[in-house]
Amino acid sequence: MKSMKDEIAVIRNLLKVQTEKLTRLKMENDALKITVSKLENDNLLMKDSLMDISDENKVLQQEVTNLRRQVTQMQSLLKHVANVNEQEEPNGTLRETAIRRRLLLPDAWSPSTTPILTEPVAFYAYMSKPEPTPSNHHSLIFDVLKTNIGNGYNKFSGTFVAPSAGAYVFTWTINTNPNGAHWINLMVNNAIVGGNLCDTQGAVSYDSDSNTVVVVLSQGDSVNLRTTYQSRTDIYADSYAFTTFAGWRL
Repeated sequence: MKSMKDEIAVIRNLLKVQTEKLTRLKMENDALKITVSKLENDNLLMKDSLMDISDENKVLQQEVTNLRRQVTQMQSLLKHVANVNEQEEPNGTLRETAIRRRLLLPDAWSPSTTPILTEPVAFYAYMSKPEPTPSNHHSLIFDVLKTNIGNGYNKFSGTFVAPSAGAYVFTWTINTNPNGAHWINLMVNNAIVGGNLCDTQGAVSYDSDSNTVVVVLSQGDSVNLRTTYQSRTDIYADSYAFTTFAGWRL
């Protein structure tokens, strides 16, 4: 009888050991599942980052192409002026004609007569998701780019760089969550040129505020939107209430 009890005790002990092993294996399996899930998520994030880098590379390539075209146009214009200067005739008659022709030529450095100004410039972008309680001097990024004629707007930095000189119109719309307030400024080369206050003043109300500014820019001037003070609550953005930034050259 005692021997049977001993055997039962041994069997129970073995069962306990096996149960503990199974429990430990289950915990390790769950941990491995979590690790695999994290790795899959990191892989998706990496794919998104690669796509963003690819898009940014395309934008940079286009900017380089535009700069090369501008340099070629300038070299052609300078060559034309040099050829006119080299023309001579007896008694200087052709030289005088060349000078008169030069006086009639458009100013090569004037923004109003540069050939690239015939090309349109316009962009339109909006936020794909809310901006959580932006801090003071926080640059707003409108990451969904729908229109970018002239390739002046960068969806990764939220900054527009003027591809050519001229008068530009900029307009923006900011949506605010309940009990929220945002002080938004339009910046040109780190100088404030426009702004608005977006304030819901209510626990259940949303707010949508817009503003428009017309400014004269030189080629290479940068324009972006930023907060001026610490915001209260989030900047609201979804498929029904677009928070947007747009601009175009007149």
